[in-house]
Amino acid sequence: MPRIISYTRYSSSKQAGGASYSRQVEAAKEWCEKNGYTLDERDRYEDLGVSAYSGKNAKKGDLFTLQSKLQSGEIEPGTILIVEALDRITREALPKAVNLLMGLANSGLTVVTLSDGRKWDTETMEDLGAFMTSVLTLYRGHQESEQKSDRVRKAFKKHRDEGLQQGFGSAPGWLTREDKHSPWKVDEPKAEIVRKVFELSAAGYGSKLIAKRAKDEGWPPPTRLREESEGWHAQMAGQILRNRAVLGEHQHRIRTHEAHAQSWAGFTVGEPIKDYYPRIISDELWNRARASIRTRAVAKRRDVHYYNVFSGLMYCGLCGAPIHRKSERTGHSHAQLQCSDKLAGKTECKTMAANRADPDILRAIYEYSIGALGSSSAAAVSADVEALEVAITEKLEECDRIADAVAKTGGRVQSFIKKSISLEDEVEALKMQLAEMREQQALLPANTVFDDAFLTEAMAYLYIPEDEAAKEKRAELHLKIARVVETIWLFSYDLAYIQYKDGAMQPVMLQHKQLPSRVNPNAKYHKPPKPRPVPEKPYWRAAMAGELLLPEARRASSFRKKKLKTLLLEYEEEAEERRYVDA
Repeated sequence: MPRIISYTRYSSSKQAGGASYSRQVEAAKEWCEKNGYTLDERDRYEDLGVSAYSGKNAKKGDLFTLQSKLQSGEIEPGTILIVEALDRITREALPKAVNLLMGLANSGLTVVTLSDGRKWDTETMEDLGAFMTSVLTLYRGHQESEQKSDRVRKAFKKHRDEGLQQGFGSAPGWLTREDKHSPWKVDEPKAEIVRKVFELSAAGYGSKLIAKRAKDEGWPPPTRLREESEGWHAQMAGQILRNRAVLGEHQHRIRTHEAHAQSWAGFTVGEPIKDYYPRIISDELWNRARASIRTRAVAKRRDVHYYNVFSGLMYCGLCGAPIHRKSERTGHSHAQLQCSDKLAGKTECKTMAANRADPDILRAIYEYSIGALGSSSAAAVSADVEALEVAITEKLEECDRIADAVAKTGGRVQSFIKKSISLEDEVEALKMQLAEMREQQALLPANTVFDDAFLTEAMAYLYIPEDEAAKEKRAELHLKIARVVETIWLFSYDLAYIQYKDGAMQPVMLQHKQLPSRVNPNAKYHKPPKPRPVPEKPYWRAAMAGELLLPEARRASSFRKKKLKTLLLEYEEEAEERRYVDA
């Protein structure tokens, strides 16, 4: 007696509460009873809420598992597969649908469709009439889905074109409404949590640290979670911080299976719509948080307690490798500043006690900030913003002129098209630069980045372990330093050479190596220690003479930069191939 298995599928999770599932299961059992077979219920194949129109069930669903078992021999030839109809297996376009059905039959499987009582196997498919029937059935299933999809696309397009919200039921988790005709309302408790996320980000917290705090304090997630979700995680915090819906904006997207095949997020359609949702944060808070995120991107944050306030900024003055901070729970130095190449055994660069470098470097940054980053800095940023706005306006006017020229020539002049593409790229680059400048502008207070209590508070909290208040102060300190400083080159016990964001360079003499004295001057036979000669500082002397050569700081390349380099290489290779073919 052949083995009998069944395959059950419906397309949408909304159908879970209906009769589709139970109808298919019961129909399979009735067929087995009627024909004297026993259904193997231990090996069920079910794709619930999975589309056959997109082919997802055949690519990664239970149907894919079934095909894999057929190929491996786990499901023996002669097995009968019961389905309600062929469109439960596939609704893809005809070539793929026919190949799928033929593949199942050629693997030795007999497909029984309950809707018409037919059997589909290699013997049946050799009959021209039966084969044409299967083709027509598969074509009808695809056309039905295609027509439904087309109606939905047209309905959504109409709502987009008319600016209606009724057709779009999804919204951020901090918004609710009674029905699709009602306006969106803010869920204040959830909105307050979103504001906390932005405030913490603006204060220097990364996504992981925000998620950890949310878990520790039991914040309810302000997003729409799936049932299997475990709540807060770093990705959730990052998604909130990137979501412009907090400003009331909405970006329409095409989310068909064709679009999802190209990108998991689908394709954007049109320009972002302002005031689509109720706004829950200000532009000022958004810009502060975005600037903070951009600043923290100087290095991957592995130091979750922010002990290294120079993270991503300090490099070895001898070889250019990043300086790592190795914290110490005992001893007088609190931490050691070590060249990463020295840690890897590549160089013999000296290590330095952190407490002999931190005070001098922080004092230098503070003094420079007070002297050079006053109100004139804010004025300079405002002037740069205005200049960028003018440049963007001029580029857009030129784009319009080029577009007119392309229209008049009917696209026959390739140079116009290339120029138009080039101008659009330039405009996008200028817009990104303008956004960065506005973020920087939002960060500048009336006078300076640092206040008078900066140095005192910094030293007080710098070395306190496992204290939440100290960690917050260090995170804020790191953010302030990163907004001012570009690079710090460290020459252990000799010199720190600071390069600021505005291009200014500042040499800082560091304290020489000295262990704390264990001499007790009150002892009975105390003898004052002999004075020690002050060590030479050759790098400080070279800096003062203008002869110091600084190595290039070996910053970690971001994933985006690596990807762009790869794309550029591919583009150059394609261009070279085209030149070869043309020649």
